[in-house]
Amino acid sequence: MQSLPHDVVGYARDYRDGYVSVRHRHPRHQLIYAISGLMMAETDAMSHAIPPGYGLIVPAQQPHEIRMIGAVRLQSLYVRAGLPRADALARCRLVTISPLLAQLIAALCEMANPWPMPPRALHLSQLILIELLAAPVSPLALPYPTDPRLRRVCDGLIATPASPRSLDDWAAEAGMSRRTFSRHFQLETGLSFGKWAQRLRCQAALRGLAKGRPAARVARELGYANAYTMAAMMRRMT
Repeated sequence: MQSLPHDVVGYARDYRDGYVSVRHRHPRHQLIYAISGLMMAETDAMSHAIPPGYGLIVPAQQPHEIRMIGAVRLQSLYVRAGLPRADALARCRLVTISPLLAQLIAALCEMANPWPMPPRALHLSQLILIELLAAPVSPLALPYPTDPRLRRVCDGLIATPASPRSLDDWAAEAGMSRRTFSRHFQLETGLSFGKWAQRLRCQAALRGLAKGRPAARVARELGYANAYTMAAMMRRMT
């Protein structure tokens, strides 16, 4: 796929539950788009839940790992890194895939990368780039801080997402005052600690539901009073 002469290569595949694409990188920019099922993607700096209707843009040479939660059907694009318009794909981000973009990707994948490229494939590729560059960023990305003290706190919350510990408790865990902790966390992640924790719980909820666990049980494990409260949080996030 990486060595084909096309500027944009389409790829579609089904994966079983639990499949892991271990840490790797590509010479091309990649869009990983979920048609069904849930994917969890890890880069050095972020964790991303990729539910249906969302796509992760992975820049060329960016190490990443993908874990499938439930049976997953995906479509992927590989974009030549040297294209003038592809510069905007050099930043890792989770985007919302519009119905138009979804249909364009599906049409290109169905053509199976013919060469020489017929006019239809060429036009599809150009339209895909236009729509992809305009795709809005999703609110599900979970950035990791670089400060080891803040990472220790994040790791603790990841291990126990339903933890009742207060902001003051987590600040003490990092060896900081509440004000210093809040300021450093915002600077490192671009999010308040409360919003970061909410994204984490949303990712954990998506993971649990994709595995087929009852919504009430998932909500209880994440510290929500009931499934309705958890569902309201997820609607706000997505």
